[in-house]
Amino acid sequence: MQECVSKVRSNIFKPLGHSIRHYAKKAGDDCRMAVVDLPAKVDPDCPQPCMRSTKKKRGILHKIKMKVVEGGTNFGTPFRRLLCKPPEPVVVQEKEPAPAPQKKALALPAPRPGLQVAVLGADTAVGQYVALLLKQCPCIKKLRLYDASCPTKSECNRNLCQVVHDLQHINTNCLVQAFSCADCQLQLCLQNSDIVLMLETSLTKVDMPHYQRFACQAPIVKEYSDAIASECPKAFVIVCTTPIDCMVPLVAETLKETGWYDPRRLLGSVAVPEMRASTLAARALSLEPWYTRVPCVGGTEGEALVPLFSRAVEYFDFAKHNAEMMTAAVRNAPVAVARNVGPCSKAADLSEAHALAGLVNKVSHALLCKDVPRVRGFVETDATQVISPARFIASTVDLGGGGIKKLLGLPKMNALETTLVNVGLNSLCERHIMVQNWYLTHHCPSKKSDAFRSQFFTVRPDERFNECAHANF
Repeated sequence: MQECVSKVRSNIFKPLGHSIRHYAKKAGDDCRMAVVDLPAKVDPDCPQPCMRSTKKKRGILHKIKMKVVEGGTNFGTPFRRLLCKPPEPVVVQEKEPAPAPQKKALALPAPRPGLQVAVLGADTAVGQYVALLLKQCPCIKKLRLYDASCPTKSECNRNLCQVVHDLQHINTNCLVQAFSCADCQLQLCLQNSDIVLMLETSLTKVDMPHYQRFACQAPIVKEYSDAIASECPKAFVIVCTTPIDCMVPLVAETLKETGWYDPRRLLGSVAVPEMRASTLAARALSLEPWYTRVPCVGGTEGEALVPLFSRAVEYFDFAKHNAEMMTAAVRNAPVAVARNVGPCSKAADLSEAHALAGLVNKVSHALLCKDVPRVRGFVETDATQVISPARFIASTVDLGGGGIKKLLGLPKMNALETTLVNVGLNSLCERHIMVQNWYLTHHCPSKKSDAFRSQFFTVRPDERFNECAHANF
């Protein structure tokens, strides 16, 4: 019994922080209670029991590890005694309520620029087809259609307002509006217009002579020109009213009367005969029509129109009899199409609308994008390039942001085409004299008649004939 007590006493003096428990090796009568539990003493600095082992003697490796631990790593953590620090009181800060979520306003893109186009004479079938094609042009943001005739007498059965409502369903960013002459809305239709397209009314027929068609269309074109001078004098005017050879000088004289005449913003359409000539040449040569271009010079119809088939393909020329036959086919194309239908009325509506819409697209793209497309048109000649008896002829021009940028004049031609151009220029001179007499008789004011007669209609002398494009003949 004493031996067991001595063993227990010897274990009391062991290091603090350990709970020691011993059992007797052998149970006997002298030591029945061999198990003694002695609670370890509590350290005031660290109430938790220290689990550090003291079996191994501290050596140099332990010191090295302790130094590493002092450097900030956890390499020697199991070998050092960590003192427990009293926990710091946690201060709970009251969170401010979050602001209500606000939707960010989406930045709207800048509006795309666009042009406003006024189509005068849209009550005809050609006008409606042109409106359908122009509705798909991305450069046009506003399209105004003007009904130039009474709806009951028009050749088209559909009312223009119904056509406009129908066009509004097309998913393009172009606003279409309708105006009528019955409500005297011509000035309202032309306000702030950038491009004005003049189409002929349904009063004329294909088989009528040019002087009869001019007598029917001249008062209407004169009214259009006066309205353009008052509402949109800086608009680009495209004349498609037949006879175009006579209407372009009439529009020019009317604008000059008001002081707003700009030769760079007046163009007569030659798109329809050029389209027909290019298609005919492409079929004759078995080529792609889209890449075949036959320029038309001189006039716009009849014997004044001269398609240059020698310029269709480079280094190739048609035979003389083939060129004459194709020229006659292009000149008589409107009458031939009308005869296939029956009565001599407007029949080539779809092809004409396609050609006119393509011309308007090129002009709108040039005015908006400052591009330089090349087109053929009936324009005023430049004395430094072409000197002819006629002041206005059809030639090639370059378009720009301000209108007609450059007149390229007449290209090189063969002998047959040169003869046809000479005859056509004489015919144009006779038509211009007819326009002069009609204007001076009906609408020229008495005070300024002498000035108009001398400034506008006087034929220029051929003083610099050798310097013009005719020298290439």
